[in-house]
Amino acid sequence: MGGRWQGASDRYADWLARAREWFRRVMPRVALVAGALFLLRLFIRNTPHYRDTPLGLLGPLAFFLCAGLLVYYGLKIAVRLKRMLLWKVRRRLIITYLFVGLTPVVLLLALGALAATGGSTQAMVRVVTVEIGATEQQALESARALADAYEQLPPKANERELQAWLDERAALVRAALPGARVSIWHGRTVPHPLHMGEDQPAQLLSADVREDARGVGPDAGEGREPLPAWLGGRAEWSGFAYMPPAEGAQSPFGTPSVRALVRRGEAGRPLAVLLTVPVSRALVERYRKNTGVYLRPFLLGARMVDARARMGDGADAGEARPGVVKGGPARGERDFDMSHDQFGESLPQVVGFNFPYPVFLDATDWSSGRKEPRWAFVVDWSWAEGGKQFWSDAVVGRRLWEAFYLVAAAFLLLELAALFSAGWMTRAVTGTVHKLYRATESVKRGDFSHRIRTRSRDQLGELALAFNDMSANIEALLSERVEHERLRREVEIAHEVQAQLFPRSTPALATATMTGECRAARGVAGDYYDYIEAAPGLVALALGDVSGKGLSASLVMSNLQASLRAQVGIITERLRAAGRGAPQGQPAALAAGVGDGSPAAGMPCGVTGADEGCIVSKMAESINEQLCRSTDANRFATLFLAIYDDGSRSLRYTNAGHNAALLVRADGSVERLSQGGTVLGAFDGIAFEEGRVELREGDLLVVYSDGLTEAQDATGEEYGEQRLADLAASRRTETVENIRSRIFDEIDRWTAGAERGDDQTLVILKVQSTV
Repeated sequence: MGGRWQGASDRYADWLARAREWFRRVMPRVALVAGALFLLRLFIRNTPHYRDTPLGLLGPLAFFLCAGLLVYYGLKIAVRLKRMLLWKVRRRLIITYLFVGLTPVVLLLALGALAATGGSTQAMVRVVTVEIGATEQQALESARALADAYEQLPPKANERELQAWLDERAALVRAALPGARVSIWHGRTVPHPLHMGEDQPAQLLSADVREDARGVGPDAGEGREPLPAWLGGRAEWSGFAYMPPAEGAQSPFGTPSVRALVRRGEAGRPLAVLLTVPVSRALVERYRKNTGVYLRPFLLGARMVDARARMGDGADAGEARPGVVKGGPARGERDFDMSHDQFGESLPQVVGFNFPYPVFLDATDWSSGRKEPRWAFVVDWSWAEGGKQFWSDAVVGRRLWEAFYLVAAAFLLLELAALFSAGWMTRAVTGTVHKLYRATESVKRGDFSHRIRTRSRDQLGELALAFNDMSANIEALLSERVEHERLRREVEIAHEVQAQLFPRSTPALATATMTGECRAARGVAGDYYDYIEAAPGLVALALGDVSGKGLSASLVMSNLQASLRAQVGIITERLRAAGRGAPQGQPAALAAGVGDGSPAAGMPCGVTGADEGCIVSKMAESINEQLCRSTDANRFATLFLAIYDDGSRSLRYTNAGHNAALLVRADGSVERLSQGGTVLGAFDGIAFEEGRVELREGDLLVVYSDGLTEAQDATGEEYGEQRLADLAASRRTETVENIRSRIFDEIDRWTAGAERGDDQTLVILKVQSTV
């Protein structure tokens, strides 16, 4: 998985490098093309060809190309400036501290401004909403009072008397509710009193009011219209209502008003009283005076559908008005003048901290009864108006201002102290960093004697001291490295010398082939293998494993090799002495009786007394005695020692604590040669047993060290003797060189190429047919 991700990362890095190179080559050409297009457009933009042909696309194309150039070169400049500005650590820290220190200030100021703006505007909206709610309640109470007073009138009063009574009462109502208009339905029996006024105009209507108390909006009604059907079944109703603009009207403004309806039906005299308080200049002035908020009517009675400004050339360009969104009537759009309120007065420009803020109210469409939030008013907001909402109290407000100034001054002092501390810490940090930089430059030049002088007792001071220690350690390491290189060279020389100790050639045998190899875990090996021709047709072969590794083990191995070769030399001399008078061309071993059991008087055991089976065991005992005398008690070796007689194809061996050699028969069966004794060099005066096997054509002898069978895979599992035996049996028909290569390849595959934990040595003998 890690390799897959690494490969994907490398591919992405290559792709990114190619993309950067492509942009570096292409963008200058894009700049030339963009400049040419811009100049071409500059010359032809006022011609008919530019307006009426596809040449008009030159403008957008040049714009996009220039925008891409600005982005590309802007990023390159920004990256270069960043590198130049932030290369020094001191600059980085200063920018970081300024960013960390000023960001909270900016955020607090922004949050404070937002909170002050939002809080004051919501306070204004709340005041206006409460005032309009009070108007609704007052209108309902006035309608109830009119209904109660009407019921006290004589039943036989004529219309003139009733109109005079209504005008008098309406004048009193208008004193509290400017512009209030009263409509009364009476004098007719209906199936249900709660449906009074739905099917006939009002019989009584209060007199006209003065001009400043007339409502805003395109209301063409006289107040005598029947009540809408949605009010049927209601004894009382009050709320903020509006009349939507007429169909096809250009203005989206509706006619807002506060209305209250009261129905009565006692004593068989059904009655309906509708009190309408239009939103007028007089009412708005009263709201302004009561609330201290500059309120403007802005009732949107129509929905804006896809309103868009149609900006054209020629004659249309002069008709556009600032703040007016124009739409076509065919799409159901209306002129929406955002720059004037419903009085026609200009709204404050959204500049700085002065802007109009919308007031949404739950308004009822008088014609349909649908109730939904509507943009009904706007309030003029400024810092002065907003401050009044927070500091309007003369006593508490003054104290709040004083507390605010104190907190602001304390915050400013703390911020200045923080910035001063940041500068001081920056100097302290960057001073030590600069010294470290100069010290690293000295190290780069190879001067490890440079030391940093510091009086700081903080972590940076400890870092400087650590750098001094590191420089001193590097000096020591360089000296040690020189010594290590000398030792490594000595090990290489020892390896070359040891390589000369292993057999350089294979004895020529008529009935068998042999091969061997040792792969050291370190520079020099503690394993040892050898095959020595004691006489023509008689070969001594051995494989030993010395405890430990490295140079010490290789020295013991050299001792083991010297002892073995000395013993083989002794046998060679005895065979020569025993073979005197042998027929011409007959092997000395056969003449001496080795291998055929014929005795030779006066010869020592193992030469003429071959039937006693002690030639190899005596050699092991002599080698053990020599190792015990020349090495420490904690140094020992295992050894598989054998003598192969080429004439009789017999193998005499002894196993001195070594892994049992594998004898793979021609039919694939495996025998383990383990007869012998304990390790060599640990105990003096011990005896060894000697074994003998007869080899046949196709038999394979595999002698190995434990470095092969104890090789571990990634999970820690050892290769094992059984796998080695199975592999040798499966390859028994191949040559000894192929078998050796296959075994080592299999071990490398098992360990996945990991470093060897022990020396790996192998000796193979294969019996073949004689020609």
